[in-house]
Amino acid sequence: MGEVRAEKAGAAVLTWARNAGLVGDAFEEERLAAMRLGRLAELTAPEASDRDLELTAQWAAFICLVDDRFDRSRLDARPEEVASLFARLLEVITGGHAGRGKGFEHALDDLWRRTAPRMSTQWQERFIADYRDFALAMHEEALGRAERAPLGLSAYVLRRRRTITALPMADILECTTGAPWPALPTGGGLMRALRRAAADVAGWTNDLVSAEDDLREDRDNLVTVLSREHGCSLSSARDQATVMRDDRLRDFHALAASLTAMPLPGTEREGVRRYVATLGSFVAATLHWLDVTHRFDAHWAPRPS
Repeated sequence: MGEVRAEKAGAAVLTWARNAGLVGDAFEEERLAAMRLGRLAELTAPEASDRDLELTAQWAAFICLVDDRFDRSRLDARPEEVASLFARLLEVITGGHAGRGKGFEHALDDLWRRTAPRMSTQWQERFIADYRDFALAMHEEALGRAERAPLGLSAYVLRRRRTITALPMADILECTTGAPWPALPTGGGLMRALRRAAADVAGWTNDLVSAEDDLREDRDNLVTVLSREHGCSLSSARDQATVMRDDRLRDFHALAASLTAMPLPGTEREGVRRYVATLGSFVAATLHWLDVTHRFDAHWAPRPS
């Protein structure tokens, strides 16, 4: 049943992306299908309705394709174009601009209209803040590439947490899995720490999987930063990155256990349990998906212009 739902969600993603103008030809459509985003959504939100499963997969596709817009077209080396695109996207979700026609603004307008009205004002403000911070981090990264200013390990780790887009995706899952952020008088700090740990695990695992792709495109990731920082081989740096990721995954599980063990009234305890379980599914699904996605295969390397 899960595989059937995953395939159906994947097909819906392809149709949606085609209609929104996010994929321009057969090559791009084949690459999007190879990403297996329906599988990611099904593993992340196994109890979601078919509608919400497809919405989850479509948000994931939007996030991946925006990221690819920078990496594959070299926009990430042109800070002014990065700033311009994100300014337009932020206008869509802050109500200053309705996405018309086709392209990223239109796609985001469609996603936002199907998500935001179902959620609280506080949720909308948090998503906008998380996406704005992602946009700022992407602009900072573009400035660094343009100025050829490589980051040290500590600075890279902090920025990677913001560029992986895990926090905005975690916000989306509150809607599509029916597990909103619990309003707790205490424990808010632990909840934010749990989200940061989830973002780090996702970002560092992504870097391990995409290391060869990033090397081809001359982009820093955790492996290359560790190699440069410690003056070691890429193989040794990969081993160190794996240890870092595994340690951070243990942090995530320890934080999750602390949150679910908090002495709370029944309703609040259930809300915490659902939210923590959703983030746990997201982390587990991301780890699995990054092992099976073909997004970073050399076959899909940008074609010569």
